Amino acid sequence: MKNKFGPLLFVLTVSFTNNILAQTSSLSQTLSNQQMIQSGRILFTRHCSGCHGNAADGQGPASQMLNPKPRNLVTGSFKFRSTPTGTLPTHEDLIRTIDQGIVGSSMPSFRLLSHSEKLSLAMFIKSLRADWKESEGSSISIPDPPKDIFGTKSTLLASAFHGRKLFIEACQTCHGDKGLGDGPSVDGMVDSENRSIRPANLTKKIIKSGPSAKDVFKAISTGLDGTPMPSFADTYSEAQRWNLVAYVFYLRGIGSGTYSESADTLTDPSKQKKNKETKTSTSGDSSWN
Repeated sequence: MKNKFGPLLFVLTVSFTNNILAQTSSLSQTLSNQQMIQSGRILFTRHCSGCHGNAADGQGPASQMLNPKPRNLVTGSFKFRSTPTGTLPTHEDLIRTIDQGIVGSSMPSFRLLSHSEKLSLAMFIKSLRADWKESEGSSISIPDPPKDIFGTKSTLLASAFHGRKLFIEACQTCHGDKGLGDGPSVDGMVDSENRSIRPANLTKKIIKSGPSAKDVFKAISTGLDGTPMPSFADTYSEAQRWNLVAYVFYLRGIGSGTYSESADTLTDPSKQKKNKETKTSTSGDSSWN
């Protein structure tokens, strides 16, 4: 006699088996995550607690001697992110900071750690905040630097001419006339922890947000949370933000001697005579990428 319940039993068995496998996989992933967090905790104690403190609150034994102060990883803001202002950084953002360090601060590069160790450290940092999953942002689009701006010296200077107007409008009060970080609003400037803070000196080759054009574009687009540096993503178009980046590179060139304020005066490109393009030397210079 044919068993009319056979197909139903088969479906129920397969469904039950898949459910068990899914629960097992989820449990395995949870255990794996917990193991990584525990590994990250050990690495944090070994490499980071001297500055950030055992509680990761930025109150390590070395913190009193440091300026800028170490980040409070539990309640503090994160400056360097690829995510919109007011959101937490992505896993990749944390790993990037661990890997690169922060120039001009006491945060060194931990490039010698293995990738799995950096992953574990990032997992531990994220575990410090119960709201991380809900507050983590999605990376904004960071396009490659436009070749029609960064391809030659003359195209960069033409873009920087337009960027200077935006700089005077939005940046000069903090960063100063020549980008030295000495604008009229500097006195009394504080961060979200009410600590004294100064704007970046944009004539330096490398600033804290990173050396490349994409790094500067990212900082302009996302802002630096916890500081007076806002996001300009809703204020200026993508093209305008690239003009600002070009002007920052012009200021950097003035600082390094690549450009001369007298010889490379920024003039309206529409009024310039057409001259033969001079290729900008970029060999070995990652800041154009």
